[in-house]
Amino acid sequence: MTALLALYLSVLDDRNFEEDFTEVYNTYKRLVYHTAYKIMGDSYLAEDVLQEVFLYVAKNFSKIHRENC
Repeated sequence: MTALLALYLSVLDDRNFEEDFTEVYNTYKRLVYHTAYKIMGDSYLAEDVLQEVFLYVAKNFSKIHRENC
């Protein structure tokens, strides 16, 4: 497990969603990074965007998580 994933799991708003969040993170981390890189044009800024996005998602996962969405 990456250090960042461990950080996100530590702030997850509902610990029952750890497996679901991990799946979302592993599925979308590259897409989020590459989209941010296209917009920002800088790898460090894209990494910052990636971290902010998943930190926000982790803190609000129980509000935005839906089965079969």
